[in-house]
Amino acid sequence: MSTLLPNGFEALEPFVAYWDVPSSEMRMRRRSEASMEDIKAFYDAMAPRGEQILQYLERFKMDALPEREARLFRLLLALAQAAMAVEMHGQPRVPFSPYPHAVTILKPPQPFGG
Repeated sequence: MSTLLPNGFEALEPFVAYWDVPSSEMRMRRRSEASMEDIKAFYDAMAPRGEQILQYLERFKMDALPEREARLFRLLLALAQAAMAVEMHGQPRVPFSPYPHAVTILKPPQPFGG
């Protein structure tokens, strides 16, 4: 029985330990520090299920998600970071930009930006 994610999403549990982080800044950092192999594995597991995840989560209020559903939503937010690496940059970090960078997000969107 799954304890980390809602029923039906157990196959995504191996990604929780690394990709389930509470802020957009941390998600970007995870992408920047991961290998392309790890990013691609996460992307390949999540991308085909994105629509299914959104349909499942639509039945809940975003500011009152149960923990397993909140974890699934944070994985979906992390997919956006992985997609940038896979679909746009072809590498974990934005080309020709310093890392770590000096930009700090002071007031991210809520409830999962932050």
